[in-house]
Amino acid sequence: MRQILVLLVISLCCYGQQTESAPPSDAANLTGLTTPIEVTFSDGGTISGSGFFYFVYGPDDGKQEGPHWVSIQHIYVVTAKHVVQPKRLKDITEFRYALRVSSGDHVDWHVMKLDRTELGHRLHICQKEQVDVAVVDVSDRITAETMAFLTERAHILAFNGLSSLQFPGRSVLQAQPGDDVIVIGYPKGIFDTFNKLPILKTGLLNTPIGMHFNGLDAFLLDFRYYDGSSGSLIISRPTHIAYDKEGRLEGSATAQYLFLGVYQGEEVWNDVSPESADLGLGWYYYNVEEAIKNPPIVPAKGEVPPK
Repeated sequence: MRQILVLLVISLCCYGQQTESAPPSDAANLTGLTTPIEVTFSDGGTISGSGFFYFVYGPDDGKQEGPHWVSIQHIYVVTAKHVVQPKRLKDITEFRYALRVSSGDHVDWHVMKLDRTELGHRLHICQKEQVDVAVVDVSDRITAETMAFLTERAHILAFNGLSSLQFPGRSVLQAQPGDDVIVIGYPKGIFDTFNKLPILKTGLLNTPIGMHFNGLDAFLLDFRYYDGSSGSLIISRPTHIAYDKEGRLEGSATAQYLFLGVYQGEEVWNDVSPESADLGLGWYYYNVEEAIKNPPIVPAKGEVPPK
């Protein structure tokens, strides 16, 4: 497995940003992928969930070997649609997500907020009503905040984002029924309060990747639901070795993984008398790109809103 390490730079205006490196024990920076999500409403209600960052890279001609710079054209926050509740947009007061920042001898959350108007112009969902995925464009906000931190000489701890590079089929990695999967988020709002790190939990993949569980753009996993887990990231178990299509063993200095999908929550059968068995539903990775392709739910002038 030939590894090309992509060094990131935000093309919008953040060239030269200095961030602290991920610790050697987390070279893949799994703990820098996610953010807690909180949505508040005018009636005083609050919904807490999990989310993660998703990058859309600029062009890479592939001619450069080894580490090289590639621009990030867009940064999105991804979560479950039912956490954001787009149909209640007029009732939303704030949408909150966060980055980790170094503050002396400890780590703080730097919380960023969008009001209902900003959220409406940034929120993308899939045309299929049943797909429980929401994508919020935060490219300019992340850029502005990181530039402000540079001015203040503060340190943003290294954060990372998923991309289409981790989609199944883009590498030799595979995920099959019976394989372990990792779900990264904030169950019951729990996290490492000192380092502000998320919780990584293991589940078991049930559905062959590419097959549609119950006819949905989704897969089933053996995973127990907790409040606050909705919107968590689902990836394959990271590994340093894999076999290619010819059966040859390949290796990578940094553990590699597949981006499998977005965790919705517990899968329940029988609406009349609900039954569950600690099984969860994950919406496939490609739904993120499908949502991005659609205009925001409150489109700019001249755009056509999603149906």
